[in-house]
Parts: sequence; structure tokens; C-alpha cells
Amino acid sequence: DLEDFAAAHAHAQAHTSRVYRHRIVAMEFDIPLALTDLETAPARDGALFPRDVQDVRSMRDAEANELVERLTHDLCDNDPTCVMEQDIFDRAYVCVRDFHGLSAVARIRLCDALCSNLSVLSSAAHTMLAAGAGADGADAVASHREALKCYSTLIFHLAKGADADAANAGAAPPAEDPKAKGKKGSKSKAAPLAEWKWDEQRERVLHVMSGVLDVDLWNLFRPRQPPEAFLTMFTSLACAAMESQTALRSKVTKASAFDMLGACALKWGQLENVTTSLVHLLNKHEHLPGPIAECAAAAADRHENARLAASLLREVGNVDPAEYKRQQLSDAVGVRCVGVFISELAERMPKTTMTNISLLLPHLDGEAYSLRSSLVTVLGHLVCSDVSSGALDRDQDRTTSDANAPLLRAKQGFLDLLVDRVHDVSAFTRARVLQTWALMAEKKAVPLSHWLVVADLGIGRLGDKAALVRKAAMNLLATMLGFNPFAPTLPSAAFADSLAEYEAKLKAMAPPKTTTEDDGDAFEKQMPETIDEGDEAEDADEPDAEQGAEGAEGAEGAEGAEEPEERPVAGDADAAPELDGGVEAVRTMVAALKTALGFAVQMGGAVSVLCRLLASSTPSDAIEAAGLLVRLKQFGVDGADEGARRMLGLVFSRDQSVRDAAVEAVDVLFLAGAESPVAAAEGLARVAAASALGELAALEEVLKLLVSDGRVPADGAVIKALWAQAGDRASHEASRAAALTVLSMFAARTPEIIGGARLVAVAAALDGACQTRKTSNPALARAAAAVLARARPGGNAGTPESLGVCAPALPPDHPAFAALARVLSPSSPLPGRGWYPCAEQAIAALYALHPDPEGVAADVVRSFAVAAFPANGGAGGAEGNEGKGDAVASRIDAAHLARFLFVLGEVGLRHLVHVEGLARAVRRARVNRDRKAAENAEAAAAKGKDNSEEAALAAALGQGSVSEDLHLDNSRELAEAELLAFKAAKNVGKGIVAAYAPVVVALCGHPAIAEGHALLRGAALAALSRLMAIDGAFCEDHLALIFTRLRGESDRGTRAALMVALGDLAFRFPNALEPWTEHLYGLREWGNSLHDPDAGVRQHAVTVLAHLVLNDMMKVKGHIAEMARCLEDPDPRVASVARLLFHELSRKHGNPIYNLLPDLLSRLSGDAALAPDAFQRIMTRLLGFIDKDRQTEALADKFTNRFAEAALASTPKPARDVAFCLSQLALGDKAFRKFMEQWKLYEPALYDKEVYSALCGVVAKAKKSYGSKSKSADGGDAARVQVEEFEAKMQAAHVERYESWRTQRRAEGHVFDDDYEERLKAAEREAEAAAAREAKEEEEEEEDEHPLGPLKAQEEEADEADEADEDADEDADEEEEEEEESSASNASLSALAAATTSTPTPASPSPRATRPGGGFSGSKSSSKNAASFKTPETPESVESAAE
Repeated sequence: DLEDFAAAHAHAQAHTSRVYRHRIVAMEFDIPLALTDLETAPARDGALFPRDVQDVRSMRDAEANELVERLTHDLCDNDPTCVMEQDIFDRAYVCVRDFHGLSAVARIRLCDALCSNLSVLSSAAHTMLAAGAGADGADAVASHREALKCYSTLIFHLAKGADADAANAGAAPPAEDPKAKGKKGSKSKAAPLAEWKWDEQRERVLHVMSGVLDVDLWNLFRPRQPPEAFLTMFTSLACAAMESQTALRSKVTKASAFDMLGACALKWGQLENVTTSLVHLLNKHEHLPGPIAECAAAAADRHENARLAASLLREVGNVDPAEYKRQQLSDAVGVRCVGVFISELAERMPKTTMTNISLLLPHLDGEAYSLRSSLVTVLGHLVCSDVSSGALDRDQDRTTSDANAPLLRAKQGFLDLLVDRVHDVSAFTRARVLQTWALMAEKKAVPLSHWLVVADLGIGRLGDKAALVRKAAMNLLATMLGFNPFAPTLPSAAFADSLAEYEAKLKAMAPPKTTTEDDGDAFEKQMPETIDEGDEAEDADEPDAEQGAEGAEGAEGAEGAEEPEERPVAGDADAAPELDGGVEAVRTMVAALKTALGFAVQMGGAVSVLCRLLASSTPSDAIEAAGLLVRLKQFGVDGADEGARRMLGLVFSRDQSVRDAAVEAVDVLFLAGAESPVAAAEGLARVAAASALGELAALEEVLKLLVSDGRVPADGAVIKALWAQAGDRASHEASRAAALTVLSMFAARTPEIIGGARLVAVAAALDGACQTRKTSNPALARAAAAVLARARPGGNAGTPESLGVCAPALPPDHPAFAALARVLSPSSPLPGRGWYPCAEQAIAALYALHPDPEGVAADVVRSFAVAAFPANGGAGGAEGNEGKGDAVASRIDAAHLARFLFVLGEVGLRHLVHVEGLARAVRRARVNRDRKAAENAEAAAAKGKDNSEEAALAAALGQGSVSEDLHLDNSRELAEAELLAFKAAKNVGKGIVAAYAPVVVALCGHPAIAEGHALLRGAALAALSRLMAIDGAFCEDHLALIFTRLRGESDRGTRAALMVALGDLAFRFPNALEPWTEHLYGLREWGNSLHDPDAGVRQHAVTVLAHLVLNDMMKVKGHIAEMARCLEDPDPRVASVARLLFHELSRKHGNPIYNLLPDLLSRLSGDAALAPDAFQRIMTRLLGFIDKDRQTEALADKFTNRFAEAALASTPKPARDVAFCLSQLALGDKAFRKFMEQWKLYEPALYDKEVYSALCGVVAKAKKSYGSKSKSADGGDAARVQVEEFEAKMQAAHVERYESWRTQRRAEGHVFDDDYEERLKAAEREAEAAAAREAKEEEEEEEDEHPLGPLKAQEEEADEADEADEDADEDADEEEEEEEESSASNASLSALAAATTSTPTPASPSPRATRPGGGFSGSKSSSKNAASFKTPETPESVESAAE
């Protein structure tokens, strides 16, 4: 029974399948535009459309899931063509249409079923078409074709709906069924059984759909072509996938989309549609330029056809450049995407891009800068590619070089375009050009013929106004350094020596001069060009040149080196074949060495420019310049050492990134980049030895940061190497001194590196440097004393880290004090000026190491006093000699006296610092004790002890600390009084420094000192300034003396030092210096510091004043104009400090420059010594700091109100200055409206052309912005009309005022330059009158010959005279009419506009009017005066005189 049932079932199933196939063949599927269009009954018979349409959205989840389940079961169990059955199609249609209403599980099942059947159907169709159709082939092909169309349509609309859902839900697709909300029994926190993830399903959908295009659609749809609607679905599906950035992250999705687009475009005839779709996407999405270029390249690789890439290039290249300009102004995304696309495509497909480059080059002159920038990158890729290189393979025949000649010419043209485009008006394009050159240098695509040109372009762009371009230029130079084809180091001296040697060798190898000498010279001239042309060709010349250049340093002993192998050179194959390549190789080496030498010299010249960029206010400039200087230093470029030292100053920058760049640079150059710790120590020592004082301070700060970061441990190898170098007696003393200097810098952060045996070694080095005058070394002595001064920071006051606990002092018999005594001795062997810095560090070491620094310092002062005043030494002698100035002066040794004054002032300052440090240490210890007491009290209160509340209350009230603070302050004041009691007080002993204070004052006021040696005079003034810094009363008493000496000082060094000292006094006692502010600013009658003839003094003065102003220690109002004048100082250092001052002022709260501008305008405008152009430059810079609308409006109102007073001035300069300042402001709508309302204030000043021109600039700015914030278009048009009417009103007023002013000035006798034409006309009239007189005289001579006698002649003369009078009257009437017409025309608007563009010619005066100073009149004497007025001898005047 079972077997019979199975056989019957199989027979029935076969019959059903035959009937089913018959029904399917009879049905056809029409692809709709929208899926719901299928519900409309087709007009023709046999078309498949849904008949039983259900609403899945109204179903319950169970019913919908059951519907999908039955559908997937039928699709999977039957033939793939079963979808054409009406029942299955109806269910598939409603499920796809209402796909959004399905649950996650149903969606997954439906998508899997459709994709599986389509995959099987595609494979079956491909196999059937490949095997060929049989008898029933037509029906089978038709059934497969219609089923394929049906599946593709359903899956396409399914994907379209899924994309819409994902777009509506954002980045996260719906994770749960929306119908689950509100249903009873549902658990909100329960996780769904399956989650719908469209990104994962999309991979399978696109993969299956791309497989459909692998079927032979031409045979499948025969005899018709594949329908465009069918292929459009694949294009749309791929484009939709490319619009999603998430989809493109999947390799499967991206590859499938690329395959579909490539197949549709290149295989199935949809090139135009695909191109249009891709260009649309390209202009719409910013993430697609790269993928579209990759798609075109992938299509070309798979189908071996580049038509898609070429079509895309033609599509974007045929756009009008004006259209790209419009897009750039409105929405720059599209233009930018197009530019990125062509650059990406040029990198992937250079051959195709080269073929279509003629379509792109016209856009290089367009106004869309982003497209120009991309085209520059395209040119760089083409030059770098093998297609444009024109290189010849070594095995290729030489005759094929003619085919590459166009490519070589195209490459040369591209290089020329890149060179020219570096001057583009857009900073972005200029930066892109430099980046392209850097890319070409990295890929070794820059020929040697252009190497120096490119380097010169990069160095020139270091001064570009755009920071982006400057950064790109520095990056280009760094890349050229790293990939230079010459040598690992670039010292110019080595290249010059090698070049001289090879030139001599070439000269020796030259053949003897024959009759073909001219031909040989021509060959030598042509040889560099031949090498340049063959640079990029992969011949042997460039490798030989590189190999020779890299060995240039050691080329002196390489004469016996092996000669390079002979290879043919392009364009010169037949030259000197008998020399076996020797001459060619040497010539190649000479050419390479010349280029290398030029490149090294260029890099050395760029160091000074980079040093200027280090001071730039733009952080990127300083950071990139520091990085490039590091590269230059590593390559050994000339001058790089100085640049590296200048770079150290960046550590004081306010920008953290700039400070980090300085620290990293030092780390790379001297620590991490050193070959060994010994090399690192030597490098640091060399830098310290060559650095100036400011550079040493910067290096110390950098080393402190390196120690803090742990990069240089205290017991590390670098520190040990420095100690070894400092203790090596066999090495040079300068290197030992440098090593000790670096150790003192490290000791500032880690003083523990100095101690024990090392301290004794330093003392021995100091003692050895001060043995005899011949063997003494001041540099080594100073460095050793500096190390000793850092051994115990804070001295007896301790350090902040020790919290008031003093480190143990050295015993008095320590060898260090004996060494210090050699320095601090009147008979010290240290010579001359070298003793002073050593003594300064020695006194500092004395206060740091000695247990009783007060006593030992007093002994030192007494010893120098005895040496300075041999007759009566000590304090008593100083008091007794106050009235014997001349006698004492005759016995004084200037050298000993100068040293005594220096030691006295230094000891006074050090002792003051010592006392204050002790007071801080005691207070710090007390604060710590109180803190611990409070903690103990809190702990006791927590334990519940009885006295805890009283202790806490006493601690809170500070009962113990108040009395201790009072006692501490009294002790500190008493200690300072002992030092500072210049006048003996009660119960106060007179200090050693105070005992000699009268001597210092007497010396500074003594005529012999004032007129004596500059060293002694400077020492006396320095001692006086230091003593003034100790006591406020003493400072006030002697300020007049020091300012008097400053005014009469002749030595520029002393003047500069006094300015620094006055700055310190202003910080110390600002109230005492406040009455002397004018003198401190250096007005012309006092001090003259800011106007000093020496640039160094001016620099010190402006630096000191800048510090005082920026630290709010000095008032600026009323005197800031003196600083503003320094902006135009001829010395760039002074001007840079002044610029920095105003820049920092603008960054302070409230922008003080805003409040200072009115006063600055008044003072600078009234300064007759300041040129107008200098005034304009100063005010332009200062007004550039005003960036707030409120401040701009207030300043515009203040400036406009000044016109009332400026218009009354005797000269137009005040009005011109006010108008210029007003024109530099960017007035908003409110400010410009108020400016128009204040018309009466500046209308009287419109007679001046400069004032009118400046105010026209204000109106021109308003035309662009006035009314732009109006929400309606009518409001903007009305504002524009209002500005134009105001402009016409101002033009009319200018012409009227100008003519009135000219008339007035003419009445005063002033002659204008444009009166030349009137003078010329007067000379012509005088010449005509003279000719008339001559004619009259001739007529009088002919009177006797008249036939009617003299009477008739007189009558004729009378008639002629009457006619002449009538003609004169008519001429006068005509002139009056012309004058009236001229005045009437001047009132018209056209004449007003003409008057503004050219110098107006005033109306001719009346013939009867008289004018003082030789004006024209109707009398004879007036005409004679007019005729006698000399005019320039122009050709016209000569001809009129001849007539």
C-alpha cells in the first residue's frame, strides 16, 4: 500500500509540475516603476499582477508570521520559477509591500527565501543558456526570464523599503516589533528571538543581485535587449548601498555594488545612466569621491575596459568653469567632491587620466579654488606615474624613444604648470602645490633639473601670508632633506671641495684643442640639459650621480675608485665613444655636485627665515620651524647650530604645544637621537658653550622639564658622562666649563647630583682655574662657582621641597670655601671683566653653602674696601673721608674701586634675599605645624577627649599663630634694618652695606667719576641702583641723581644697564617711581631712552617698559604714544617688541587698546615728526585689535565727533587722520546708520580729497554689509538704495566744498597745478594781441598809399575798430553763457561723478574781474602781466609763440 501511494503521489506531482509550468509560461511579468503599480490591472492579457491582495499590516503577528511561513515553505519546496504562480506571487507581493509591518523573524525568513531562490534561479539560467536550449528551450528560457524579473523586482523593493526604515530610524534599525507595545502578557524587558540587522542582510542581497548580472542577459532576453527598467534596478540598488557609509565598510557589500555598476555600465550598455547616477552621488555625498574612483578602477580591471572612468572624467570635465564657481560660492561640497574624485582617479588610473587631461586643464584657470587644488594633485600623480615618465626599459630598443617624446613633453609641461601654480591667489591651492611637490620628492619623481627650483619655491613660500602655506613649505623642505639624492649630510664645504676636485679631473681628461673646439664647447653646454632629460628615465645616469654625490665627503681620496659603467645617455649616444664612458661619468658627477652644492647653500640660507618664524604668533609656524631646524641640524646644514640654539627660546611660549615642541627637539637632537650617552653629553656641552645668556636660560628650562619627565634620571648615563667630561683634565678647559654649566642646569631641579666627592671635585676645578693670572680661566671658574651655588638651593632657608627644614651647611674648613676665597679676593688672578661674573656666582655660592654667610660676606666687603681705599680702610675710614673727596680720588685705584662697588651691591642684594628666604622658611614651618595640630585636634575630637573642643576653637581662632606672625614680622624687619639702616636708628646697629652707602652716592655724583672710565662709572651706578632696590626711602632720595646720570651718560652699555635697573626699581617700589613716569618713558628732554640714537638702548628701554605695562606696574595712558611710535622704529628688534606689547595688551581683559585709541589718535596726529604713512601703518595695526561690534560703534562715534574740531584746523591733516581711522573700522548697520545721521559733523571737511576718499572707503564697505541681516529681500534693497543715495549726496557735497575752497584759495593768491591750461590760454591771447598790434602798425605804414586819402583810411579804421568792439562784446556774451552753462552742468550728477574721478577745472573768471597776485583783467597792464607770466616750454606753447 505504501509503495502504491508513493507512486501515485509522484505521478500526481509530475502532472502538477507540467500543468504548473504551462501556466507559468503563459504569464509575463512587467517591471513597475513603483511596487504598488502592480495592483493596477494591466491592459494586455497574460501579464502577472496580484489578484488576492491582503493587508498584512492589519494582521496579528501570528497571522503575518504564518503567511510568511507558508510563503517561504512554498518557495523552498518547489521549483524557483514557482513565484510566477498566482497564489505564491500574491503572497510574496503583499509581504514585500508591507515589509515594514513584519516582525524581525518574518523579515529574515522572507529575505532568505527570496535570495536563495534567486541565487538558484540565476545558476540554473546560466547553466541552461551555457548548455543551449533543446526542443522546449524557448519555454524554459521564457519561464526563467520572467521569474528572474519577478525575483529581482521583489528583492529590489524589499531593499528599498529596508533602506527607508533604516534612514527613518537613524543609525540603529528597530530592534523589536512595534506591535508588541501595549499587548497583554508581553514582557518589555524580554529580548527578541531574532534581531533584524539590515547591514548584515544587505550583504547577501547585493551579492545575490550581482550574481544575476553574470547571466547571459543578451541570450536570456533574445530577441530583445535587456529592458532598461530591469537594469536600472541594479544601478539604483548599488547606488543606494554606496550612499550609506556603514554599507561601504563591508567588503562584500562594496565589492557587490562595484560589480553591479561595472557590469551595467560596461557589459549591458548602461554606461550613460551609470555615469549620470555616479556624478549625482558625487555632487551630493562627501564620502563618495574615493569609492567612486575605486569603483571605476575595479570595473576597468574586471572588464578590461576603462570607458566608465573616461566617461566620468568627461562628465565632470565638460562642466562650465563658471558653474563650478557658482557652486563654490553657494555649496562647495560638490566642487570639493569632484576635485577629490579626479585626484583619486589619477592615482588609481593615470593612463586614463592622461588621455582625458585636456578636458581637465581648462579648469586650472577657473575660479573654483578647490578644483584647482585637486588638479594640481592630479598633475603630481601623473608625473609620478610610469605612464607620464616616458621612461625607457633597459631592454627596449632605442628607436622606440620617439613614441615617448610626447609623454616627455607633457611631463615637462606638467612640471612648468606646477612651478607657476605656486603663485595661485588661493592659499589652499598654493599649499596643495607644495604638498604635491613633497609627494613627488618622496617618490623620487622630481628631476634634478627642477630640484633647486623646487627648493627655491619652498624657501620663498616661507614668507607667505597664510599659515597653511608656510606649514606646507616647511613640510616640503623637510621631505626634500629626507629624500635628497645627494648625501646623508649636506655640508657645503665638502661639496665645494669635491666639486673642485672633479672639475680639475674633468679638465685634465678633456681632449686637446683641435679645429672642433667649438663643437666640444657646444657639447659641454648641452651636457647638463641631456642629464636633466634623462633624470627620470630609468637609465644609469641618476643612480651614478646619486652614488657619487653620497660619497662626496670622502671624494678627495677616491681618485682610484672604479669608474661607473658606461651606459647610453638620451640624446647623446655618439659623443666621444673612444673614452669608454670616463668623460661622461665625470661630467655627470660634476653636474650632480653642482646641484648638491646649490641645494646645501639654499638650505643654509633658509635657517634665518626659520629663525624668524620661531617668533611667529601662530603656533603651527613655531612648531613646524622647530621640526625643520631639527632636520637641518641632523643633516649638518650650515647655520643649523645657530637655529637650534634660537629654537630653545620656544620653551617660554604661552602655548603648551610650542613648549612641548622645544622639549621634543632637544630630546631628539641631544638625548634620544644621540649615538651614546657620551655623545649626548658632548652635544649638550657644545650647545651650552656657544649659547648666549638668554639661550642658556632657555636651555636650563628645557633640561628642567626633561628631568621632571624622567627622561634624564639623576643617576643616569648622561649625568655620569657630563661629570666625566668635567673632570677630565686632559680635555680642553672650554669643554670642561661647558659640561659644568650643563650640570648646574640639571642641579637646579635635582641638587642631589652634587655632593660628596663631586663637590670636592668642583672645588678643585674652581681652585685650579684661579691659580695664576697666566693659567686662570674665567669661564671655568664661573661654571664651577655656579655648580657650587646650586649644591644647596635656598641656603640656610631650605627649599620648598624640604618644607622649611634646612639642609646641612658645609663646614667652614671645606675646600669649597678656600676655592671661593681665591675668587673673592682683591688680589684674584682672574683678569679684567672676566672676574665680575665669577664673583657674582661665588657670592651666591657663599650664601648657599656657608653656615654664617652674613659674617663671611662682611669680611669680603671689608677686604675689598681696604684694597679700594688704602689710606683709611674699613667702615670708619669710609665715614671719615666723606669730606675729602678730591684727596681720596687721587689715591683710588679704579680697578679695585670698581670691584669693591660690585661686591658691595651684590652682597646687599644677596643678603636681602637671604633674610626674606629665612622668613618664608619659618612661616612655612609654622603653617605645617599648625596643620598637623589641627589634624591632631580633629583626631582627638573623634576619640571624644575633653580638651578637643578647646583645642579646635583655639586653632580656628588662630590664637597661637597671630602672636607668632607678629613676632616673625618684627624679627624680619629688625634683620633688614640692620642691613638697610643707612641712617643710624635707635637700638639698631648700622650694617656693613649701609656704612658704605654714602661713598657710593658721593662717587656717583663726583665729577671725576662722571667723566672718568666707563667701567668705573658703570660700576658706581650699578651699585647705587642695587642699594636703591634694597630700601624705599633711599630709592626716593636718589632717583633724581640716577635720572640725571642717565640723561648725561655717553656710554651706550651704561645707558642700557640703567634702563634695566630702573625697571627693577619700578617693580620693587612702583609708588616711588610713579612721579618719574615721564622720565622713564624717555621724553626728549629727559633720558631720551625710547629715542636713543643706539638701537640696543632703545631695545632695552622698550622691553623694560613693555614688562612694566603688561604687569600693571606702570600707567600707560598719556604716554603709550611713545611706545606706539616704536612700531615704526628702523631697528626690527625694537619694532618687534613694540608689536608684542600691543598684541599682549589686546589679549588682556577688556582690551585696553580700545580705551587708549582716542588718546593715541590725538598724540600721534599732532606729532609733526611722524610721517603720514607711518601714522597710517601704526593706526592700522592698532585698529586691527578692535573686533567687537560694541567697541567699533563707540570708536566710530568718537572719531566722527572729532571732525567738528578737525574741520576748524588750519591744515587738513587732523581731518585726514580722523577719516583714515574711521575707514579702518568695520562698521555694522547700527554704526553706519549713526554715521549717516552725523552728516553735519564731517560735511565741512569734505573739501579735502583725502578725507573724501577715506569716507568713500567707509561707504564702500557699507555697500557690502549694510542691510545684509535683514530678513526680507525688500529690506536689503531699501538699505542698498539708502547707501547709494548717501554716496551721491556725499559726492555732491565734496564737489561743492572743493570748488568753494579752490575759489577761496585762488583769492588768497594760491596757484593750483591744474591752472596750467588757463595760463596757456592767457599766453595764447597775449600772442594774438601782439600779432594784432603788429598788423595795426603795418596798416599805419600803408595809410599814405590809400587811394581815397587819409580821411577814408581813418573812416575804415574806425569801422574796423567798431567791428572789433562788437566782436569783443559778442565774445564776452558767449563766455558768460558758457560760464552759466558750466555752472549749471556742475550741479548735475554726471558732472559730480566726473569731478570725483579727475581734478576739476574751475570756471573761467569774468574778464573784468581782478585778482591779487597777477590775476587776469580787462586792462592793458593786466594783460601784460599775464603775458609776462612764464609757462613751461611744451610743444604746444612753442607753436603758439611761433604763431
